[in-house]
Amino acid sequence: MGKNTQKVQEMLDGNFKSKIQSGYVSEDVHANRKVGDKWTDSDGVEWEQKQGYRSKVSKLAAKGLGDNCSMEDCKKLIIKPWDKDTYKADGRCYHCQLNYELDLQFDKPIRWFAYRRLKDFRNMKSIEKDMEQWVEAITEERKENPFDEKLANALSNANISMDISKNKTMTN
Repeated sequence: MGKNTQKVQEMLDGNFKSKIQSGYVSEDVHANRKVGDKWTDSDGVEWEQKQGYRSKVSKLAAKGLGDNCSMEDCKKLIIKPWDKDTYKADGRCYHCQLNYELDLQFDKPIRWFAYRRLKDFRNMKSIEKDMEQWVEAITEERKENPFDEKLANALSNANISMDISKNKTMTN
């Protein structure tokens, strides 16, 4: 069976995988669209008419390549993992943060000391918050079962001898 005959047979059987064109419209259906018009096609895809072309409307939020370093002379894109970590903590890329700390350390040692103490204090606050959550979780767990005596009862009922027996072949 030829390719075309096979396609026709699949169409008749209802197994054809793509759309079947059952007519032809000679005029352009998009000719009367104006810039900014939005419509949905037969597949449920939303489109928007732009200046000279059509584009699919994305359901994702418009996000650029990444954040920029906050230093006036840098404006580097925050893409690398070490830049992202430093940007989250300090708002600068890794190299700008290094330069900032070195300038503080050598030019203004008292400000650098205060800066490091402030960073340590912030870290201690987050550690304290973690510890409070941990203590609350342990407290809730103890409220459910304050005195778990299962192990103590099992040991007292088993008549277990607490003597240490040595293997004589191992000690010689």
